[in-house]
Amino acid sequence: MDTATTQDRKSAELEIVTFRALREGPPYKEASGWRQAPAVVIDMLLHLLAGLIVAGLTGAESWSFFVTLVTAYVVASFVHRVLLRRWWGVTIGGGIARVRWVETETGRTPTLLQLAVLWLFASLFSLLTVLTGG
Repeated sequence: MDTATTQDRKSAELEIVTFRALREGPPYKEASGWRQAPAVVIDMLLHLLAGLIVAGLTGAESWSFFVTLVTAYVVASFVHRVLLRRWWGVTIGGGIARVRWVETETGRTPTLLQLAVLWLFASLFSLLTVLTGG
């Protein structure tokens, strides 16, 4: 990949679009919040379910249960939202809600680095929201 292509890829804007918009071609219009919200909720519930299963199987009690739950949730979230999204092109919630992240001009799926950065910022934002109470 040449330098110009790398620079274009780094500056590409990512949007959540519907599967229908992908068939219509670029430039892609962002999906509404009514389409995005169910995808996020489904994904979060899946991560929580994975955390509860792992914490339940370890037989941990009290604080160790909570620590195991949070750790398993974070690991499930990263694996699902970064690694599996890169492999499949969409998360399970995104597939059910028929939305996915793409570069607005080209329709390409995000790189592994872009997905990791998105996951990191979303996780930090969620943590700050919880810690500040709102």
